[in-house]
Amino acid sequence: MTVAAEHPTTFRWDRLTYSSALGYCLLVAGLSVGVVLGELRDEFAISGVVAALHGSTFGIGLLFAGMFGVRVVDRIGRRAVLQLAAMGLFGGVVLFCLGPSWPVTLLGTAFSGAGGALLVMVMPGLISDHHGPHRAEAFAAVNGAPGVSGVAFSLLVGGALTLGWSWRPPYLLLTTVFTIALVVVAWPVPIPDGERTGSFSLRHFRDRSVLVPWAHMVNGVLAEFSVGIWAVTYLREVGGASSGLAPILASVFGVMMFGTRLALPMLLRLWGDATVAWSFVVIGVGGAVMCFAPGLPLKVLGLVLVGFGGAPLYPLTVDRFYRRAGHQLDAVSLGAYCALASGVAVTVGPLVLGVVADAVGLRWAILVVPVLAAIGAFTQRSRR
Repeated sequence: MTVAAEHPTTFRWDRLTYSSALGYCLLVAGLSVGVVLGELRDEFAISGVVAALHGSTFGIGLLFAGMFGVRVVDRIGRRAVLQLAAMGLFGGVVLFCLGPSWPVTLLGTAFSGAGGALLVMVMPGLISDHHGPHRAEAFAAVNGAPGVSGVAFSLLVGGALTLGWSWRPPYLLLTTVFTIALVVVAWPVPIPDGERTGSFSLRHFRDRSVLVPWAHMVNGVLAEFSVGIWAVTYLREVGGASSGLAPILASVFGVMMFGTRLALPMLLRLWGDATVAWSFVVIGVGGAVMCFAPGLPLKVLGLVLVGFGGAPLYPLTVDRFYRRAGHQLDAVSLGAYCALASGVAVTVGPLVLGVVADAVGLRWAILVVPVLAAIGAFTQRSRR
């Protein structure tokens, strides 16, 4: 039985697709530390660099997953790796929420980061194998679900802080809900192991058809993920929002990510091959508005633009990477290269923003985003 024989004529949601979406929702639990970075900074008196490390642990995990994850998949299979990913994510969030000091919370993000890294390494190849020629639409649809999860975290945590409650119980409760939902939906679903055509190696970076689209993935994740991690803290420290209001306002980022990914087919019809380039332009304008526009409402508008522009970048750059590098690598190895790309971006992006924020202030640090966007818009411009 071949995988191609099972491909439907159009993209459709099924149990495996719902399981993938829930896996990404659980991933958001591990990545939503940005919602409470401001609270951690106040509670533990930590610097911007230490705060940023809480987001960068996910990237460090991705680097290890990209380098060594294929061997783990070969040894124990995709299903067992995904189970380890879910356990790492849930266990890490528990440790993060219960941690009495920043070294413990940082350890928690290390566990959840490792779990998230395994999930990110396996999931693109799994979706590609399952949906075949419809993978671009599937990437966009499945990656839209985390937007809803991110909004839920922002609203629930923001509401708790507004009422003067701790952020920890709602954060842990929502993570538990997503974990239970994932177990119930995904447990009976068979997972294709994926075809392997050779041993994993980084030597394929010598091929431009691998290196160039991989670099585009890195730039896309750098531009949108860095803002996502710092959004709540930025609206609080630069925009002047309260501790409770900042997470609620920052939820517009998740709303735009979710809505725009659902509308991606329409954007592709409108902008065609230039969709990625125009997305970079929009995200760059949004970053500039966040920096220079006066007042909290306009800074939120800038965040809206960043969410709108950032939403298409990951699914489209991943799809381009699969199309251009697919002749060189099997699905499992392609997933490892995707994990490496995300790892480089997730490790470097929030950390660079933290370092620049400590040097010149968080307001001016956000200008890193327009610079990345300008590079992306230029390199991804249509040649036609």
